[in-house]
Amino acid sequence: MKSKSLSLFISTFLSLAGCSESSQPEGHYYSVETSPTAVIETPAASPVAMGERLVAEALPWENREYRVGTAEQCMNWTREILVAACGPHFATLETRNPWDKHLLGADDELLPEHVDSLAADEFGQKIATIDALQPGDLVFLKNTYGDWAEGVLTHVGIALGDGRYIHRMTSNDGLVKINTIPSEDFDSGIRLKDSLCQAQ
Repeated sequence: MKSKSLSLFISTFLSLAGCSESSQPEGHYYSVETSPTAVIETPAASPVAMGERLVAEALPWENREYRVGTAEQCMNWTREILVAACGPHFATLETRNPWDKHLLGADDELLPEHVDSLAADEFGQKIATIDALQPGDLVFLKNTYGDWAEGVLTHVGIALGDGRYIHRMTSNDGLVKINTIPSEDFDSGIRLKDSLCQAQ
């Protein structure tokens, strides 16, 4: 009987105090149990996904120069965005088994500044078509420069949706630009695991 009386008292008190469901702040939910210390507030909002973080960090770079004159800047710029959005571990994170490893020569090194350094199943889901890309996915192009075997990944950017991406170009004095993803050069994308993104 005491439990029922206490429950009735709490619900009556909350109604009089204006704490009905319709007046609760958006994004929170509350649970009330039959104990004087059991009013619990729990945030309902989830953390921002990695893709959203990457896009937010990348967009302010549009039409800005990035280290003009230094090689392999498309990946260096992409890594700068990854570090800003998800933590310093992205400065050196790399695979030893990129998707294009079978196309590389015996003397070709695997280095963090190479485009394929994050192109691996261990880091996320491979995306096979432009239409399937989501904002924040990394976009890999093949054979955009150099005397590489057919299919070697040579350029990277960050998908924005609607077939567009933002990337540090090599053909325009190193500006970061938003362009349509060229279907003739597109190889694949990767949706990096959210677990790789550490809160900043």
